[in-house]
This record gives sequence, C-alpha cells and structure tokens, in this order.
Amino acid sequence: MAPGFEGNMSTPLEKTLIGLIVKNAFEMPDEVAMREKRYGVWKPMTWREFKDNVQRFALGLRALGLEEGMNLAIIGDNKPEWIISQFGCMAAGGLPTGAYPDSLAEEMEYLISYSDARFLVVRDQEQADKILVIWDKIRDNIIKVIVWDSRGMSHYYKEYPFMKRFETVIEIGANEEVGRENYLQKKAETSDPIQPAIMLTTSGTTALPKLSLLSHENFIFACDSYDKVVKMEKEAERISAAPLPWIGEQLFNVTRFLKGGGHYNFPEETETLRKDLLELQPSYFGGTPVVWEYIMSNIQAAMDNADFIKRYFYNLAMKTALKCTEADLAGENSGQWNRWLSRILTFLVLRPLKNKAGLGRVKVAITGGGAISPEVFKYFKALGLDLRQVFGQSECSGIATTHRGDDVRPETVGVSIPDVEVRLSEDGEILVRGKNTHLGYYKNENETQEGFTEDGFLRTGDAGYFGEDGHLYVFDRAKDIMTLEDGTRFAPQDIETRLKFSAYIHEAMVCGGKKPYVTAIVSIDLENVGNWAKKRGISFTTFQDLSQRREIYELIQAEIGKINERFPQNIRIKRFAILLKQLHPDDGELTRTRKVRRKFVNQRYQTLIEDLYQSKAKHDLDIEIRYEDGHVSTFQGTVAIQEVMA
Repeated sequence: MAPGFEGNMSTPLEKTLIGLIVKNAFEMPDEVAMREKRYGVWKPMTWREFKDNVQRFALGLRALGLEEGMNLAIIGDNKPEWIISQFGCMAAGGLPTGAYPDSLAEEMEYLISYSDARFLVVRDQEQADKILVIWDKIRDNIIKVIVWDSRGMSHYYKEYPFMKRFETVIEIGANEEVGRENYLQKKAETSDPIQPAIMLTTSGTTALPKLSLLSHENFIFACDSYDKVVKMEKEAERISAAPLPWIGEQLFNVTRFLKGGGHYNFPEETETLRKDLLELQPSYFGGTPVVWEYIMSNIQAAMDNADFIKRYFYNLAMKTALKCTEADLAGENSGQWNRWLSRILTFLVLRPLKNKAGLGRVKVAITGGGAISPEVFKYFKALGLDLRQVFGQSECSGIATTHRGDDVRPETVGVSIPDVEVRLSEDGEILVRGKNTHLGYYKNENETQEGFTEDGFLRTGDAGYFGEDGHLYVFDRAKDIMTLEDGTRFAPQDIETRLKFSAYIHEAMVCGGKKPYVTAIVSIDLENVGNWAKKRGISFTTFQDLSQRREIYELIQAEIGKINERFPQNIRIKRFAILLKQLHPDDGELTRTRKVRRKFVNQRYQTLIEDLYQSKAKHDLDIEIRYEDGHVSTFQGTVAIQEVMA
C-alpha cells in the first residue's frame, strides 16, 4: 500500500475509475489535470483540485437526496463540470448517463425517462429551457436540476425551486466534507470493479437508442489493452472534441487521461474548436469519420480559394505524397525521385498545412465510430499523420480491433487488440469476446440475452470477413447489406463513404435493395459548393436554390462519376437526386453521432426513391422539418433527378 493512503484496501485504486482519480491526486497533486479555455485563456485544474471537486460534488448530491442506486443524466457541451458530475455521481453511489447537447426536448425526455434519472445536470439556460418544456412529464421523478453555467438565469432559481447552481452543490459538499476528507478514497476501496459505472447510449441507427451498461473493469481493461498497442505518454495533450456521451470520447480521452495522466483540454465552445485545436496542437487526436471529413473538407475548400501558386504547390505536394503513401501501404517502392520530391514538398507545403489544421504535434490519431473512406484515410496519411482505424461500439467499450503502427491498411479496421477474441458467425456477423464487452442493456434483459452467443461472444450486428493478411474487413451493418434484382450483394456504406470523400458532398444515402440498379440521394456541402459557385460567378439565394442549379448537378454528377470508376459496373450509381436540405439529426435523419438512420430516411423519402427508379426527371418533395426549438413546419420544393453519365 502506497504511503499516504489510509485503511485496508479491499479494491486497489487502479481497479476503478474513481480510484484512479484518488491515485493521481496523491501521486501528482499539483500537476495540471484539466484545462478549460475561458474568455481566451486556458484555465488549469490540478489533480488535487479535480479530486476535491469530485468528492464535494458527490457529498453535495448525497446531501440533496441522491441515494445508492439512483441515476443521474448529464446534458451539455464538453466541459470539466461534465466530468466532475459523471465521477461525482459514481462516488455518490449513483449511475450516470449523458445526452447529446443538441438533443431536442423530446429526445431528452426519452433518455431521462428511460434511464430512470432522478437528478439532472445541465449546462446552461438553453438546456434548462428544454427541461422546462418537458417538466410536466418528468417532474414526478426528478429531485433536482443542477446548472453549471447560470448566466442570465438568476430569476430561474427563485421561480423554480428544484433548480440548483452547480457551485452551490459544491459548497454543500464542502460543508459535508468536514470529518470525511477521505470519502472518495473509501468509496473507491469499497467499489466493485465489475459493477456498472456508467450507461452510454447505443448508436440508434435502426431504432431508439438503448443504454449500454459498462463497468469500471470494461473501461480499464479496454484502455490497458489499447495501451499495449499505442503507449500513452504522461505529458500528453489531448482535446475534448467528440461528444462526451459517445463511447469513443469516454474511452480514448476520459479513461486514458485517468490511466496515463496528461492534460485533458476543453475548448471554449464547440464553434471555437478549430481555433482552439490550432492553438493547443494536441499530442493525440481522434474522431469519427465525420470529423476527419470535416477537417479535410476545410483544407480542400481553403486550397480551392487560394491563389494559383499556393494551389499548384498544394496539388503537387498531395499528388506526390499520395503516390508515396499508396506505395508504402502496398509494400512497394515509389521511386527515388518521388521520395525525394515528396520530402521537399512535405517540408515546404504539407507540414505547415498540418500545423495550421492543429495537427502538427499529433503522434497518433484514430478514427472510429463508423466506416471511413479509404481515400480520406490515405489523404491524412499523405499529410503525414499516423492515422489508425478502430472498430468497436458501446457494447464492447469502443474497441475490439485496431491497426498496429507497422501494419496499417486503409480498407481494414486492423487486428484484434490484446486479450480480445474476434471471430465471425456462420453468416458473417462479427463477434467479440473479452473483458471489454458490456454487462448488458439497461432494463432490457431480452435484448441482452439475444446480444450474446451461448459461448459468450458479443453479437456486434456488423458484417465482415478476415483477409489473408489477418485484418478484419467490415462491410456494413448486417441488416443494411443490399441485394439487387440480379442477386448481386453490395454494402451501401462502402459506396457512401467514398462519396463523402468529395469536398462537395456532405452526406449521401445509397439505395438499391431488390431494385435493378443502384441510386443515391445526396445532400451538398453548403460552404464548399457555395464557394465553388461564387468563384464561377454562379449566383444563388438559398441552400434550396443552390442545390438545384444545373451547374451543381453537373458538378455532383462528375464527382459520382469518379467514385463509380472504383466499383464493378453492376453496382455503380445510375441515377441520383440532390436534396433541398441537409440531412439533419433534428429531423431524425441522422443519429446524434451523424450516422444515417437508413430505415427512417427510406420511409421519409420513399416517393423520391421510387421516382429514382422511374423515367421521371423531377420530384415534388413535401416533408416536415423540425427546428432546434422544436417548431415544426412543412418544406416543399422540386427536386431534379439526373442520370450519371457512363
């Protein structure tokens, strides 16, 4: 037992998440644990301060009525208060969960009710107002609503006595702390590592999200296993870029921060992430494919608007770097001239560009949470980033396979991490077994039992195969694999990810199940397409107007034509339509992690999809759209339908 710790440890501190906080606070009390950017300044919090805040918040919750076994829901952007609330709830004997900050009021109602939350922690007036909208439906179950950013809300606390300021809860906890200074340590020592630590929502691509129950052991095992592949450095800088309710952020940032130390940094606002990323220059960075597509799209758009000389050298540098990257990945020689030229252009062009994107000091980057286009993957490898793909989901703590540093292949998700088994069922479903697999679904024993095989393998619901290289290749969700009329099977996700490699295509959904050929509905990237149009003197007024311009259809047709060349003739896209709006989570078309909800989109645009398989050249669209404040209105317009030239 380390000196300074009291009592007999029944559970070692390193076996639980709250125990790790205590351990770090003892070993490096004055070192910076977290930073938050406020009013342009990075404000630090030491490990001792972090531990004290978690302990006081836990004691404050207990004083306000949170009892062992009660649940708490957190709703807000990534901030230190989110983390303090999460671990404070655990330390108080409760079970935390989280909602995405852009969730609509009814989505919050679903999560709050489904999770049996008795306490709510919200960021600010915006989230508090959503709670008030649904208050009559949840009031009988909620004890307190705690707000951590009370700007403009002074009158709320008089009008709504169930609301408490975050700092008030900390103050209550500080008073309760007298004589209980080792509360957090004792709680960690008596916690069972295999009991639930947190509930995280599943992706919800096919139905309403479920809640996956994950233990301390799940997270710590997954983190330790990944650490054998990518070693975490104690001085690492990391930035909280992905939503905290997502398993990827919880594993690769939160748990790794607790296990390996380093500094966990929070941007000032979601909108300032690009600027804060540039300023911070983190050591490790990860995100979903949407994040990588967004970064790449911004770079490409900036280069498209640059002067001729910058654009020329950028194109030459990327072309040369891609040649070398593709040769390296294939185990071939790119040639001495290409290698020499690439080194010069990387130093003069790509390295400064990578610095301007905020990725200049990144040692290892990861992509996960969905399929990424091989073209996007190669782009960042060519840019000089050590990017690796991860395969996982909430139910297996966010990771089952990944690339090794010396064995990276863009089309695969790598090999299994140490001490985790990955195999295929007879029908090609990917199965996972290890201490990273979750405890089950909250209040859903049937789904839990159906989610495991008799010998304890987790059914991921994804279809794939192992190549001769030992790597796992993922097709798509098993339910989403499509079959054309002629019996040809194809994975729509594979085509969609390649479509989104285009800087001008924001989102796409491919159709073709039981149809004679493949079609697509596309939503354009407003900023990049708008800049492209302005540069060519093409005037437009609205997104709807821009999307239906003849020149834009020609642009997207050319982009689809390039992607078609990568696929066999019978699964190439034959016809397409550009939507009058972007696919959006508020309309139920995307999940909060920006994955297409295929079943819902198929139903919503059923008549448009039917017209894609007719000889019609246009479709009269009439749908409902939902605004962020919950207001619903109709959206009408004419959508053109166009052939893709062979």
